[in-house]
Amino acid sequence: MRGLQGKCAIVTGAAKGIGKGIARRLAAEGTHVLVADILAEEAEATAAAIRSEFGVTAVAYTIDLTKNEEIEAMMAFAHDLFGSIDILVCNAGVTIHNWATDYPVETIDFVLNIDLRAHYLCARTAARYMKEQPSKGNVVCISSVNSTIYHSKRSLYNISKAGINGMVGTLGVEWARFGIRVNAVAPGYVGTDLVNDLVAEGKLDLTNNMQVIPMKRLIEVEEIANTVAFLASDEASGITAQTIFVDGGWSKDALPEEKDIL
Repeated sequence: MRGLQGKCAIVTGAAKGIGKGIARRLAAEGTHVLVADILAEEAEATAAAIRSEFGVTAVAYTIDLTKNEEIEAMMAFAHDLFGSIDILVCNAGVTIHNWATDYPVETIDFVLNIDLRAHYLCARTAARYMKEQPSKGNVVCISSVNSTIYHSKRSLYNISKAGINGMVGTLGVEWARFGIRVNAVAPGYVGTDLVNDLVAEGKLDLTNNMQVIPMKRLIEVEEIANTVAFLASDEASGITAQTIFVDGGWSKDALPEEKDIL
């Protein structure tokens, strides 16, 4: 894709899962990558594999995204390392299931800090560098179908992801004048190791899920990564303040058809 070769990217939550897939996809386009995660050993393994396979600079960076001072230090490190921050992918996220009435306050703070506050802090800190660069930059956040379709016992996650959509909308409008584009990708059910393990353990019944997914399959990690790479590239030069749903049509479906067609 145009505009990714030789660029420099930070990907949070990149040690495994969707974040790892995004880091690898960008590296395949010749983008240098900072693999940022709280999981130090797994981040280093991912960075080493990227260096070996794609021949780009890939550096692991251990970070606690609940701490603004660590976010600021990471951005400074990346800028010193690469000379610019061209792409920021805010991917790191958590979900903890409980009734909204029963969450401990500490859990509320933790989930909202990771799933929303950290995205905002990372984006605004990176933008301070991007504004001063000739090539400006791109921010891509990972949202979710749960930003518009809501499950019970996931209120913190749902609210955070709805906030991500609002965040990219308002920052995309605010920062367009600086040449910075801000977008989000909202995945549906993705075939990560976590999802596959839940299926194998009998904790997730995909037959139930497929009733409302028109494509009748899980989304692949590569499909999310491809969309992120597109939004970060010059191919998407006219797109900002948008949330792109990659969900097999789930967010546009209604009731299971056998229950709804008379």
